Formats: sequence, C-alpha cells, structure tokens
Amino acid sequence: MMRCRLTPAWRNRASCCRAVWFYAAIFLALFAAGCGAKPLGSPKEIINRAITAQGSLKSVRMELDSKTDVNVPGAVRSDDVFYTGVYQKPDRWRLNIRSSGTKSEVIVIGGRTFVKLPGSDSWTEKKGDVLESGVSKKDDVLDSNASPDKLVSGKYLESAINTVLVDRKGDNYHLKFDLDMSKYVKAVNSTGVDPAAFAGKSAAMEVWVLKGSTYISKATMRYSSDVPGVASSKLGLGMEVDFSEFNEPVKIEAPK
Repeated sequence: MMRCRLTPAWRNRASCCRAVWFYAAIFLALFAAGCGAKPLGSPKEIINRAITAQGSLKSVRMELDSKTDVNVPGAVRSDDVFYTGVYQKPDRWRLNIRSSGTKSEVIVIGGRTFVKLPGSDSWTEKKGDVLESGVSKKDDVLDSNASPDKLVSGKYLESAINTVLVDRKGDNYHLKFDLDMSKYVKAVNSTGVDPAAFAGKSAAMEVWVLKGSTYISKATMRYSSDVPGVASSKLGLGMEVDFSEFNEPVKIEAPK
C-alpha cells in the first residue's frame, strides 16, 4: 500500500489552511448567530432610530392583535380585537377588523371614516366616535392622525424604563423594556382614566428592530394588575403588532 507522506512545508501549509477554514467557520457561525453585527449604539438609541425610521414610512402592512381580560366580583369579560390592513402616509388606512366575533371593513381618509358592516356590500361614512363594531374611532389605529410609529413609539418610549438588548440574532435586534403605566396612561390621554391609579405599576414591552432598515418589525405589550379602585379584581392587557411590506406601492381611496 502506498502512503503519501507530507513534507514539513506541506504539513505547515495544510495546517495553515485548516486554521483559515477553522476561523472562517467560527466567523460564519458567529455571524449567523447575530454576533457579527454591531449594535446601533445603546438599546435606547436603537429604539430611537427605529422610531425615526418607522415615522418616515410611506406605506406598511400591519397586523395588530389586542386582548383585554377583566375579572371583577360578579363579572368576567374578555375582549379581542384584531386589525389587519395597510397604511398610506400621511393619514390613510384600509383595515379589516374582527371584534367580539364580528367582522367589518374600514377605510380611513384623514378625518373621514368609511365602514362596510358584516353582510353588507355598501360603504357607510360614520360621523360619530364609535363604530357599530364597538371600536372607537379615537383609538390609536383609527385616529385620523395615526401612523405606524405611534403604535409602538413615542408614547411607549417616553415611559420606558430598564431598556435592554435581549439578542441580535438573525435579521433583528430584540429589545425589551418596562412601561411606567402612569406615564403611559397620561401620554395616551385615555378619557376617564386617572394616571394616578396606575402609579408604581409597569407593563412588559418587547420590540424587534430590523438591522438594515431599522424599521420595527414586531412589538408586544403585556400588562397584568388589579382593576384600579376595585377590590378582588384582575385586569390583563395584551397587544402584538407585526409590520411588513415596508414602502410597497399602495393606493387607498375613499369608496365610491
């Protein structure tokens, strides 16, 4: 049997090649795990950049799922509202809304809101503040001044504490922080809600920021506490919003 013996020079060259491939493999593994990407500053700076980028969007697709659970003596209530649709800058939305088992379609053009109710083929312009689906026109999504960044940005960030970078795996920076609920309620100016009732309470917020564009791709919020002013009660709030199809061509017009 013929054996191939490596000379010292070839042994050195082979050793160098193995070393090169070894370090290349380590680099690729680290990069794939997200360690090869440098963060855009501190966690709070990453969120700030994301808010700026999100606010400059010309259009975006959004899916928002919100859930509210209220448990008070003698009554238990659970509300789920799911929005899916597209936004066009500066103030246009086309949405499908599912709430309390009913589905409706909504088009928002500035301060005008058009609704197609379940089982109907026609659009109706609504003048009041509440749609038949039970969704308020004054909420963050149907506000005539609404934009994608408002759903996960200023109001939340201004009341953010303990902001940390969880990881930077794959295409996203994953961050989390706590919301000072008293400051948050004051920021969103919720009618009939006293910010003082939420003093000392916080909600958990997580945000995923795309590395290249710094757009926000996903955000979640979770809050659990008692109902302010009600003994033996429990309040649970949850929200998840996903953004995609950034700046894709879209044209939203009032129905005819």
